[in-house]
Amino acid sequence: MNFLVKQGSFDSDVAPAAGWLAIRGLGVQRGGRTLFSGIDRHLRPGSLLHVQGANGAGKTTFLETIAGLVLPPAGCVEWQAGRYASPIEEAPCYIGHDNALHAALTPIENLSWLMRLAGQPVATALLCDVLAELGLSRLRRRRCARLSAGQKRRVSLARLWVTEARLWLLDEPAAGLDTVARDQLAARVAAHAAAGGIVVYSTHEPLALGEVDVLDLDQC
Repeated sequence: MNFLVKQGSFDSDVAPAAGWLAIRGLGVQRGGRTLFSGIDRHLRPGSLLHVQGANGAGKTTFLETIAGLVLPPAGCVEWQAGRYASPIEEAPCYIGHDNALHAALTPIENLSWLMRLAGQPVATALLCDVLAELGLSRLRRRRCARLSAGQKRRVSLARLWVTEARLWLLDEPAAGLDTVARDQLAARVAAHAAAGGIVVYSTHEPLALGEVDVLDLDQC
């Protein structure tokens, strides 16, 4: 997948530095309706961006556009100044509101497959350790069809503990999580930003992340 997403014209003398995410004049339409337009953001390493807006404002579409899943009619998105020396290192980690888990597979099997698909195979022992940290040790070999909504969400989010991606795009990551799991997620996101990563996320659930940048799509 190409994560330098460009369409339309956009003139700028400002070049994004390595490790930066540049969003330039971004606009997207859906069903003939403009969801948002003219978004300009430069996110440096360590940035946390909370995408807000009413239902239907385009939060999911915005994240999908940054991930390269939606081609915008206006503006562009540039990650790592257009340099993709290592697909494993440069590709974002996108976790949508759909957990992307196969119901017939176990958490271990699902995570192993998802990480291989991302080009980042992970040892089973490490996956077991992460699932144990997330309180899922006893369920690691149970089919995901038998897990609760919150348990499935924790399995999906376990990728954040093993991914090498520096850019995380998270759509409602805290949905279905209890207070303990939300705190674990917030701590992991904060640690990633502290290490120089970038996180762009939407959520209706409170996450204890301190000061974050906000993008309100209702105003775009």
